[in-house]
Amino acid sequence: MGRRGERSGGERREENRRRGGGVEERRGARTLAPCYLADLRPAAGSLVSAVGCTVLLTAPALRGSQAVSWEYRAGSEEGVILSYGFRHPPNVSRLYEKRATFNESNLSLQVVLQHGDSRLYRLRAQEEATTWFHLHVVEPLSQPEIVGNSWVKAGGNIKLVCNVVQGKADAYWWKKNGELLVGSERIQFVENTTLCILQVSISDSGYYTCVVSNAVSQNETSFLLKVHHSANVVLPVVLTCVVIGLLVGVFVWCQRRENSCDNCW
Repeated sequence: MGRRGERSGGERREENRRRGGGVEERRGARTLAPCYLADLRPAAGSLVSAVGCTVLLTAPALRGSQAVSWEYRAGSEEGVILSYGFRHPPNVSRLYEKRATFNESNLSLQVVLQHGDSRLYRLRAQEEATTWFHLHVVEPLSQPEIVGNSWVKAGGNIKLVCNVVQGKADAYWWKKNGELLVGSERIQFVENTTLCILQVSISDSGYYTCVVSNAVSQNETSFLLKVHHSANVVLPVVLTCVVIGLLVGVFVWCQRRENSCDNCW
């Protein structure tokens, strides 16, 4: 029974070749750990991974596999990552030197990813080749920066802008004191990167967090906002009077931020 099953499997593979379908597709790719928040499950057809991570490209046995080459294509540009002939060491192209590792026993390829590696890949033998496999390489996100005035008067408006220096964020969201911030007439989001709070009050004081994410990473940063009543803000000045070397007293004068002295004491 086992032999008949093997013959049946071979017949199916041969029939697939005769129909022009190429090799039986048992190949795929996966990202090797650790790699930020990238999906580590095996994928067929396409894979999303991150700059600096390692991917493993696998392929089934090909006819004439004593001489094979891993190839890439980007638009109209095509090239060879490495070529391998039986009993000869792999010849790695300069573009992939020191970051491509070839396994001669199963013809798999490991590549440490860089910017510009978002391409199509395939394994070619003397008589046939796999279909192209799409690899999409994403840059992990750096910690975002929040730009804005951290000390504001009640009744005014405040704008906090969340900037990502490295990588491209696919999603933004905001939290206040650890809780998801929901938009309202007073709380508005401009393309999610900017938080606007209208007519701020003391209750708006707190820690505001901007969270950013993309397909391979997530990062966040927090910003302390303090809202004050302008009428109660004073600038203390401490003056010490000394008479004949003796400390007579300490007097405190307070000046309002509006440079008014009407209510100072």
